[in-house]
Amino acid sequence: MTLSKKLLIIIPLAVIILGGIYGVISKGSDEEKIKKDPKQTTGTIVEYDNLREYNTNGCWIYYEYSVDGKSYKHCQKYHGWNKEDNFFMHYTFPVVYSNEDPDLSRLLIIEEEFKNFGLTQPDSLKKYNGRIL
Repeated sequence: MTLSKKLLIIIPLAVIILGGIYGVISKGSDEEKIKKDPKQTTGTIVEYDNLREYNTNGCWIYYEYSVDGKSYKHCQKYHGWNKEDNFFMHYTFPVVYSNEDPDLSRLLIIEEEFKNFGLTQPDSLKKYNGRIL
């Protein structure tokens, strides 16, 4: 294999790996920023993108929330969410966000998400534990 062919393989692979590392670091730093000065509000699930057709198990859940009259829309991936689970559409769930930057947020549904921010999951949401992974 020639050097140019090796480079054609190595360079895209390096870009993918570096992109993945950046994604993990960025997600962690966002969560740390939220943990520094967390606030809570209520978000509404407004849409979902079922990824089964892309050969994965889960989907992106899009949620909206407002802080001081400004609306924000974000998404979070949930594994184990099936097409039949669209009954969650328009349900409301807690959202934790950064008081410093309200655009940084996380939807809170399952116990692990609450624990990640040092919060206690309400009894009313415990029925979703194990249901959405």
